[in-house]
Amino acid sequence: MSIVSQVRQALEEFFADTAQAANRQTRAVMRQRKFTPASLAMTFILGLLRNPRASVADLAMAAAEAGADVSPQAVENRFTPRLVAFLEAMFRRATQQVIASSQTLAPLLERFSNVILMDSSVIRLPDSVQQQFPSTGGDGGKSALKLQTRLDLQSGALTVQLEAGKSNDGASTLQKIKAQPGSLRITDLGYYCIAVFAAIARENAYFLSRIQHTTTVRVDGHRQGDVVNWLNQQTTSVVDQWIEIGTQHRLHCRLIAWQVPQEQAGRRRQKARLDAKQRGREPTAATLAACEWTFLITNVSAAQLSTREVMILYRARWQIELLFKRWKSIGLIAELSGRNDVERMARLWARLCAALIQHWLTVMVGWNSDHCWSLVRIANRVGELAGELIAGLCGDWDVATVLERFARRIGRIARRNSRSKPGTLELLRDPDRLDYVLS
Repeated sequence: MSIVSQVRQALEEFFADTAQAANRQTRAVMRQRKFTPASLAMTFILGLLRNPRASVADLAMAAAEAGADVSPQAVENRFTPRLVAFLEAMFRRATQQVIASSQTLAPLLERFSNVILMDSSVIRLPDSVQQQFPSTGGDGGKSALKLQTRLDLQSGALTVQLEAGKSNDGASTLQKIKAQPGSLRITDLGYYCIAVFAAIARENAYFLSRIQHTTTVRVDGHRQGDVVNWLNQQTTSVVDQWIEIGTQHRLHCRLIAWQVPQEQAGRRRQKARLDAKQRGREPTAATLAACEWTFLITNVSAAQLSTREVMILYRARWQIELLFKRWKSIGLIAELSGRNDVERMARLWARLCAALIQHWLTVMVGWNSDHCWSLVRIANRVGELAGELIAGLCGDWDVATVLERFARRIGRIARRNSRSKPGTLELLRDPDRLDYVLS
């Protein structure tokens, strides 16, 4: 199935079958005199896709386009706990929909069955929903939602799991997902777990991760102390060495490390001191010494990935951070706006649904190796499509034609600007362009 057909089918099912199922669960629409489940979903989700700060008048216009001739006051009266539950159910069901491109962003990624980036993002919520989504407290408030996320960099496929803000990344159930043979998982220290890495290796899959600076390493069977002390004894600024880590169960893995410029090390030390001060303590000498190096572990052999390619792939982990940035800066998913907590939560869930649609359309247009697209430019223009999508989903136009026309329009404006310093996409496509130290 083509990527356009995938997105068309996903949108049609989302605003038909999914909306009906969510309504049976929540009874947001009990008498279909004005709104149907589909038109209610289109009003709030596509209305906020078009304008994340849409007023009730703006939403009433979206409702009219969707076939519900209602006043702004009628839209305002729709902000009820049942609408919140309806939109939350819509989002939870939408996260089970996978849109995956058959093309990859770069040939380097094709060496693996998929390339999974894992990370999470926290959204502060009103204190009134603390029981459902408790936070860690402090300046973060009493309630928060964590979006635990897996992004396949190869195909654009996305998995999102909702967790309480206080939950620990390392304890997420996404950690336990069985690795696909030949896949590569790239994570930061929040997911660092030797047992998980060993399980990935047993599945004939691969991991790439930061390593704790206090980790004891063994080289050629000999204990060398913690990783930073051992690195400081080396005579080169770039190290690529097979080591063992772990105490009860030793894990054979490859250590790739490189010294960073003093200016960058200074910034890291400044941040380490600030973080420690916020906890009422001073950073340890070992923590400050670790700021001189970037160090990673993987079980991918040098024959499959060179040192340079490992560096580039770990840099690519930031693509999931950029996904969150697009959702927050363009879709405003972290902005709590409304007259009361009910309206704030309804808008939050609608914006999250819109963010998923934004991602589906970004994958549809930008996930291929034939062109060099700016994903943020694509995401910035997705809101323009809301009215056409409503017309298509209501049967006035063909949805596939709407999507194809959007892809052609974007093709004229979304190309990445040429740059002297290559970005992640350029490096993935041509690793030889890496000629500077990565952070």
